[in-house]
Amino acid sequence: MEFTLEDLYTKKEGQTYDHKSARKDPKGLSNHIVAFANADVGTLVIGIEDDFTVTGIDGYHNNVNDILRVPFDYCTPSVHVTTKTVECTDKNGNPNHLLVMTIPQSSELHANQQDEVYYRMGDKSKKLNFDERLQLMYAKGSRYYEDEPVYRSSMEDIDWDFVADYCKKIGYQKSATLLQKGKGAFYPI
Repeated sequence: MEFTLEDLYTKKEGQTYDHKSARKDPKGLSNHIVAFANADVGTLVIGIEDDFTVTGIDGYHNNVNDILRVPFDYCTPSVHVTTKTVECTDKNGNPNHLLVMTIPQSSELHANQQDEVYYRMGDKSKKLNFDERLQLMYAKGSRYYEDEPVYRSSMEDIDWDFVADYCKKIGYQKSATLLQKGKGAFYPI
């Protein structure tokens, strides 16, 4: 999504847009990058303070270099981010630049360096709990509910007559009842 310079200066943080100071700890930005990648597409602008004061990035070269490495060094798996710099005028009336990072929606589940998963909800990057993370994994197709083992279940719990009837109903041509004794493996023939 393209924004005008005026948009970057005045746009309120929301589901697909956020701005941060160039002074921010780069590791902390991983939460926002991961959140955008896990949710919808997002734009993260570096060089605008929380109060919309434009401080730019020109005076923070070392921090900006670290920020550019965040998608690779602090996100697992790495998040493919496109970046560009935009000329601006800072709060003191001096020429400066903003760093605009565009984070596409990903089909993968992304976590930060502490293996925490974030998701963009409104104007916040929300840390997901275990159940929310699992639901996101199912939604992204990186995990399937059908692949989950059933707690305290065993092969003896399977109703093989039911399985055989089901195989007939769906037109499965092979036998569904051959069970290798002692090894708990199911081998259709």
